[in-house]
Amino acid sequence: MIRKRAAVPLIFVAAVAAFDLYKPAACAALYLGTALYLAFVPAGLLADWRLDRRFPLAFLAYFLTLLTATAVILAVPPIRQEYKELSEAQRTFFQEAAGCPLGAPLVVIQALALAPLVEEVMFRGILFEEARRRWGVAAAYVLSSLVFALLHRPGLGAVPIFIIALSLAYAYHRYGLPASIMLHFLQNAAALYINL
Repeated sequence: MIRKRAAVPLIFVAAVAAFDLYKPAACAALYLGTALYLAFVPAGLLADWRLDRRFPLAFLAYFLTLLTATAVILAVPPIRQEYKELSEAQRTFFQEAAGCPLGAPLVVIQALALAPLVEEVMFRGILFEEARRRWGVAAAYVLSSLVFALLHRPGLGAVPIFIIALSLAYAYHRYGLPASIMLHFLQNAAALYINL
């Protein structure tokens, strides 16, 4: 039996997957995506918001994970190709969406506030905790990171995202939800800066 709290990330994943299958144009994707994230903001009430004062150590683990993910991208040509396609699709979306009415501020709000907040609550604050309670810590790391990675990029391009997601899970597990949100914010800020 799935607990009510555990159903929330499943509903979020189903909504995002349906949205992705629909493949709306950039402006519609921006507006609908923002509405989707806003609809799930209240799920933050279901999460534990502790923050360990040693949270800056999460930045070191995250940096090492970025190096590992980069090494995997560079070392494995099929992963490199898929990751390059993901980066191009992301760049195209950011540029097209920024040209929509209210596009630039909505892109920034979605990438820097809504996505880190909602995705960390869903995948770490709820899914990680439910998996940990049911199957243990190792399963929580793998499941929350795998679902996060596959939702962002099905296929081999998910491998580096999975590696980075493990560091977000580590930040959450060791230092609390605000730590993983901060790291996710930094990741998205870097992507936004590179693509815009």
